[in-house]
Amino acid sequence: MLRLMKKFSFWYILYPVLLLVFGLPMFNHDRLTGPDPLSLSFAIYLAPMIWLVLGAMWSHEQMESKANGYAFLRILPIEPALIVKAKFAMLFVAVAIYVAGCCIAFAFVSTNPEYLIPSSAYVIVYGAICLVVAALLYLGIFRHGFSRFGKYILIAWVVLLTSPIPIRILILKPRGISDSEIMQFFRGPYWIIGTTACLMGYYLLMKLAVKKLYERHA
Repeated sequence: MLRLMKKFSFWYILYPVLLLVFGLPMFNHDRLTGPDPLSLSFAIYLAPMIWLVLGAMWSHEQMESKANGYAFLRILPIEPALIVKAKFAMLFVAVAIYVAGCCIAFAFVSTNPEYLIPSSAYVIVYGAICLVVAALLYLGIFRHGFSRFGKYILIAWVVLLTSPIPIRILILKPRGISDSEIMQFFRGPYWIIGTTACLMGYYLLMKLAVKKLYERHA
């Protein structure tokens, strides 16, 4: 599986690294942290960008589709399960790289646990949810093929990338939910429970994706 992961690694590593290299220097520290250095402004700015990691998934699958990559892999002595596991593993690595980079950036803003823990938890939860969404998209690709299902990745990418704006305007703001109240949620154990549930779901969806790929090529 490590050889397959190496084959798939270029796009999956490139996207999160580019996000960190070009995204972090663009933020204005004073504007994002505001008068309250313990606000969630920086985390709220960085977290939605994790959906751009799905671009790595789309680019790789598009390349595989044009080059008939799956057809080529089928003639090799490689189990379909290994292909699925390698793709899921590389996506996990890509998300982990971005999340880790964000957490390091938060530490430069403040090492105060009152800020660092909830900000890091916020991005970790975003990453866990991103993995579940990506796993669902992979199910569609393995079941229907990229040519028929690839457009839904782009649709999901646009919707998810812009989702924090309508959520804050239409849901959080009318209910008077402030950043400090969100931070309070991420200081408790609930984010750990949610992240664990998402990772378990990611693993189960990987097992289901293996089954779908076998069914498609049966």
